Parts: sequence; C-alpha cells; structure tokens
Amino acid sequence: MSIMGFQAIPLCKTCHVSEQAEQPWRPTAKDVAAFAGLSRSTVSQILNGHGDRFHAETQQRVAQAAAELNYRPSRAGRALLTGLSEMVIVVVPNATFGRHLQDAVDRIAGVTSIHGKSVVVRYSGDDPAATLTAVLDLRPAVVVDLGVFSSSERRRIAAAGTTIYPELTAESGVEQPSEMVGRLQVSHLLRHGHRRVVIALLADERSDPYGPSRVAGATAECLSRGLPPPDVVSIPLRREGAREALEPLLRESDEPVAVCCYNDDVGLAVLAVAHDLGFAVPEQISVIGVDNSEVGQLVEHPLSTISVDMPSIVASFFAEVPSDNRFDRFVTIVPGATT
Repeated sequence: MSIMGFQAIPLCKTCHVSEQAEQPWRPTAKDVAAFAGLSRSTVSQILNGHGDRFHAETQQRVAQAAAELNYRPSRAGRALLTGLSEMVIVVVPNATFGRHLQDAVDRIAGVTSIHGKSVVVRYSGDDPAATLTAVLDLRPAVVVDLGVFSSSERRRIAAAGTTIYPELTAESGVEQPSEMVGRLQVSHLLRHGHRRVVIALLADERSDPYGPSRVAGATAECLSRGLPPPDVVSIPLRREGAREALEPLLRESDEPVAVCCYNDDVGLAVLAVAHDLGFAVPEQISVIGVDNSEVGQLVEHPLSTISVDMPSIVASFFAEVPSDNRFDRFVTIVPGATT
C-alpha cells in the first residue's frame, strides 16, 4: 500500500519488537534521581539550572550521578515543556562588517554550548517582517539582535517567551555602542583644537544600521562643544569615486578638516584622497576609522581608529553577573599617525 508516495512494507507476523536491533539506553532524570537517592523534583530543578536552591552536597550528588550514568538532557523534551527550542539565533543586518563579527559568533557559540544550546546566524534581508516571522517560527530560546529589529519587533519576540539581547533599546537612555563610537571619534579628532568635522559613511547598497546612531553621537559631541553639526558624505571604496565625493568639501574648507570614518576601509580611502590632493596628514586633514584592522596599520600614516570589542560585548549578554549595560569598557581609542 502506498501512502503519500511512500511504500508501506508489511511486517512479518512472526517478528516481534524484541527481535529488532536493540536501541541504546538513554538515562532520564528519573534514573539520575534513583541513582542519587533523591527526589525527582530535586534532581529536575538542579539539572535545569536551579541548583542554587539546594545545598552544595546535594548538587554534587546529582552531578556525580549524572556523570556516572552519562546523562544528557533531552532537548526535545525541554522544547515540549517550554515551547522553545534550544537555539540561539544571532540576527545580523545586511550590512558591511569587519572581522569581529565571526569572532563574536564564535564567542556566543562557546558560551552557549555550555548550556546545551546551538547557535544559528540569520542574515536579515530587505524585508524585516520576513526576518521577524522566520525568527518567531523557530521559537528560539535566545535572540542576539545586532541592529535589525525595531523596538516593537523586539517586544513581539520577548512576548513569545524568547530572551532577547541586548536588553537595552534606544529609548532606555543608555548610550548605544554606535553612538559612543561617533562621540569618541569627534573628541579624539578635536583634542588639538578646532576643526571642521566631517562624517564619511560607506557608500553601499546594503543597509546601514549603525551609521545613523554614529552620526547622532558625533553630532551630539559637536553641539556640546559649541560647533555646528558635522557634514555627512558617503565614500565608495574606489579611489576616483572617493575623490569625487570628498574633494569639493576639502577644497571649500578654509580650516583643517577632521574626518570620522565608518570603518578603517573608508579611512584608507580618505587617506588616498588626501595624498592625491596634496593635503598634509594630520595637519590639514585628520582621519579616524573604526575596527582597529591590521591593514589600517600597514600604510605610511598608521590609521587612528576605534576598537570595538564585539566578542566581549556579546559575551557580556550571557554573563552570570548582571551587566550594568555600560559599553565604554569595550569601546576604546587606538591612536595612530592620522590624528
């Protein structure tokens, strides 16, 4: 008999289940409880991460019993119980990233594997609603949002029972890492005196989840110093294109120019334009990038940059000690020869 395209194979009447290949025995929490001589409730709570409710000796008995029996928790059973999968989804915007993204994902995988969770990276497309639907359908235990979801979308994810990191939002009043980058760039560029501030974003067809907040941070720093808001230009990573975008602004300025770049690649493009136009670095044009890349240190004028320790930022989300939501210890200035 064929059922939905699959051919059913009749069982032999003389065959019994006991004659099938014996399945390996997998111990359960009930087996651990019996082995440890404790109640099933106590063992279940300890195995599910609530050991702090019990004496250290009790926790040790459970750990020893689990090790003796080679006990492994059932992810399927836990998913049925909680309604969530044992999955951590890192949601990444369709943007240009430096090498630190892979380092961050590796750190998340290392931290969460201790708790029996698997990491999946989801790149956002042009349709945020489709990304949100895909995430909700997977019912992950944790979502790490690297700048994709709006506040309302984050609330929908949390309402489904999923933990979402970082917990802070733009409305929380806590300075975002991207805002901090823009502010630090301006403060470092202006430490030797007044200059005309320019923000050089990356000319890219992909989305830019970080540019607006960096512009906001740089603008706030300029205004706090009594300076006008910075000029904003988009720089392609092509020598001629970068020159076309930047030359008019440099030619018309009657004072030194300070350029806050989206990343070190843009910083190198700005340095190339300065060289071609004969502007002295850093006397006439000072430049600072972001990412602290190796290539930025290989040029004639090693690039000043901002180091963003993304792996440590994401690791702080999973820290056992609650975070104070301060990121200044992860965002630092790396002085070079261009400022």
